[in-house]
Amino acid sequence: MNIFISEDDMCTTQKLNLARVHKWFEANNCKIIDDANQADKVLVMTCNGFSLLEDRSLKRIQNYKKLHKDKMITVGCMVDSHPEDVAKIWNGPVVKTNSEKTMSFSDIENLFPNFKKSLESIPAQSVFRRKEDYREYNTKRRFINIAEGCAFACSFCTHKPGLGKRRSRKIEDILDQVNKAEKEGIDRIILMGMETAMYGIEHKTSFPMLLDEVMKIKGNFEVHIAQFNPFGIQKYYDQLIKTMVNKRITDFQAPFQSTSKRILNMMNRKYFDPEKVSSFMKKLRKENTRIVCRTDMIVGWPTETEKERQASLEFAADNFDEVAVYSIEFNKDLPAWKYADQQFKKSEIDKIQKDCKNYLIERGKMAHAGQQEDETALALEANRIKLRESKKAQAI
Repeated sequence: MNIFISEDDMCTTQKLNLARVHKWFEANNCKIIDDANQADKVLVMTCNGFSLLEDRSLKRIQNYKKLHKDKMITVGCMVDSHPEDVAKIWNGPVVKTNSEKTMSFSDIENLFPNFKKSLESIPAQSVFRRKEDYREYNTKRRFINIAEGCAFACSFCTHKPGLGKRRSRKIEDILDQVNKAEKEGIDRIILMGMETAMYGIEHKTSFPMLLDEVMKIKGNFEVHIAQFNPFGIQKYYDQLIKTMVNKRITDFQAPFQSTSKRILNMMNRKYFDPEKVSSFMKKLRKENTRIVCRTDMIVGWPTETEKERQASLEFAADNFDEVAVYSIEFNKDLPAWKYADQQFKKSEIDKIQKDCKNYLIERGKMAHAGQQEDETALALEANRIKLRESKKAQAI
């Protein structure tokens, strides 16, 4: 059976999950081909990251439907998050991202009942399936997804409806993946997921326990930590700092969004104590001079005051090297929609975002808009590499 998989705009997490599906097809004697016209099945991938990607996904469904309706399957987060929008243009087979199983896309097995090997029998992947899927192609880098879904339920988040609740992988499975990567001579491991701080709670383990075990693995690889909610810093302060001062940990991303308790409540985000988190970040950056610390913040949230915004900006500038400055797109299908009539005008949001970026740049930070086109993202990654190399040189 010949399988065609469409282009996609998916996040890193989903690119890894799709790579697993790719391997599953091959394990069941299918061939992945580049020509949809020659395929027996056409998988059309979707993403609901923000409105631009949603629009692209819906257009992708329509375009492939014109030529491949009888063999097409629509796959991905749009099926979970916007089923009505998908149903308006496609009434054929679909595969959701969300699943009760740890792995995503598990429903795809129902469409191929004669396959001998299960999706679960295919190991989790740490590389993407195509060179084109990388913004910065590096054969010595491995992405390791430690959990699917998210433990939280932010009122504005488009990802949670698609990816579902947190489903943590077992520590031993993750360590097997790290050990395999180390034997392949890699130089960087990214521990990632939609949210990593609450990893393992359902297995009575924790992220600090996982990180401690990862750092026991001897090798020359660096470790990056992605999408770590600052509530986890507060929860695991002492355990985390003990391990994270290790200079093999060279990148830490902790999106905080706002320091205002009132705004965080509107966002339905766990409140964190800014002073406690600042204390952690200052200690970390003093002890681990190699580490690049990154964060995300949201500006122009409905009813946000200048005082609240300035406090968040100062927190970001005091504690991080790089700041992604987001504004929010309000979606009628999400809880935050109830605040849509209080939002700032687009011209006001644009000015707020620009002023915030300029403030951070004046403070010597890498600052950029959160939503990026590929060219911007490539330039940003190049700047990150320069910053990491600079810190490495200074630490010697």
